[in-house]
Amino acid sequence: MLKRKIDAVLQKWKSGNPETALCIFGARQIGKTTSVEMFGKQNYSRMIKIDFIQSPKAKTIFESGLDPDQILREIELFAGTTILGGDTLLLLDEIQECLAARTAVKYLVQSGKVHIVETGSLLGTRLSASSDQHESLPVGFEEPVNMYPLDFEEFMWAMGIPDSSIDQIQKHFEEKKPVPPFTHEQLLLLFRTWMVVGGMPQAVAEYVRTKSVQKCLPIQKRIWELYRQDVLKYAARPEVPRILDLFESVPSQLNSQSLRFILSKASGKPKARFSEYESSLAWLTQAGIVLPCLNTSEPKFPLRLNEKRRLFRLYTLDTGLLCSQFESIALPILQQDPSLNWGAFLENAAAQSLTSNGFRLYYYSAKNMGELDFVIEFGLEVIAVEMKSGRDYHKHPSLNSALAQENWQISQGIVFCNGNVETDGRITYYPWYMLYLLQKPQPSGEEPVFNLEAFDFSE
Repeated sequence: MLKRKIDAVLQKWKSGNPETALCIFGARQIGKTTSVEMFGKQNYSRMIKIDFIQSPKAKTIFESGLDPDQILREIELFAGTTILGGDTLLLLDEIQECLAARTAVKYLVQSGKVHIVETGSLLGTRLSASSDQHESLPVGFEEPVNMYPLDFEEFMWAMGIPDSSIDQIQKHFEEKKPVPPFTHEQLLLLFRTWMVVGGMPQAVAEYVRTKSVQKCLPIQKRIWELYRQDVLKYAARPEVPRILDLFESVPSQLNSQSLRFILSKASGKPKARFSEYESSLAWLTQAGIVLPCLNTSEPKFPLRLNEKRRLFRLYTLDTGLLCSQFESIALPILQQDPSLNWGAFLENAAAQSLTSNGFRLYYYSAKNMGELDFVIEFGLEVIAVEMKSGRDYHKHPSLNSALAQENWQISQGIVFCNGNVETDGRITYYPWYMLYLLQKPQPSGEEPVFNLEAFDFSE
């Protein structure tokens, strides 16, 4: 069984004597259900799972009223077991198939008789198609959590890398000190392996078992096809052709020089308009299948003020799925072939890591300044992130120009490369395998308190 970061989230939620349901969002096949099932078996005397795709008749339990006692009695009949008060986990799997169940969560939580975890893989897409359901959502009784494919740290766990070694990687990252050369080279190889295998649990488990990248390929292709079938099954019929145009065009457009997504290339229509595809893009994003990276006209905090939604890049949710769409790409990546167009794969790996760490993705591009691969908010600051593949990673004129712009106030530049850790002024060079360590800073200091007594309105 793969160790996942969601495990710690589930433990923290339970230890807080939950007065909310935990709602885990994420794309299909990333391991949501498996993680919750294992957590339930290890932490509760009883676990009841209702999968609304496998058991569609279970929807009727939640469609006849909101009385929690009645609902729980029917759940017991459905599961063929009794609910142990305070020691039963109720897993509502694929809850997007039964929004009435999500409405009932509020009342079930208030009853205090069960702990509830919901999982939803296409929840955002179903809600946007059923706007009348928004008023019935259990606001205040759900704790939403996003889940993603395995990041590089989780991949290291799966590969049996000792915790002490992983702690040392973090120490070198924080102290900005080089990693010993032999360890550095081994970690670069392991990172390239993660790029090819990716973070879909089935593929990772197969690689751990066989150590064969080729045996992961059929799994990855099957998941890619599953996503395509989800579009056909769940998207509104008029939207299907446009969504598929976008989805199937992502790998080839990432392999282009600029990486910018061009609608005319996806649709085959020279005059394709953003307004025609905006809802289709939203569907893919809400389903978690693609990771959008928006253009910012000026990399200044806050970045949303300057975002240009019509200019964007699209990355796949998983670097392994991207690699599976290119024939015979695994060996050149593993061997670090310098002739390979590394931009698509390295940037997708970065997009995957940054997104799973909670960053909203932006890029910057201007004729007079060049391009910045990623621009992200780091607390109240903005930092620029560059992905470099060759040995000339010290050459980055666009980053140098951006740091020199005083009005932008970019606090630092980070270059992820195949070199070791080093610093040069406001630029830090980190090896690719440290991507997962770039995380949002924790808030520091006390919040200011508004004092009404400071205002005297008396005459």
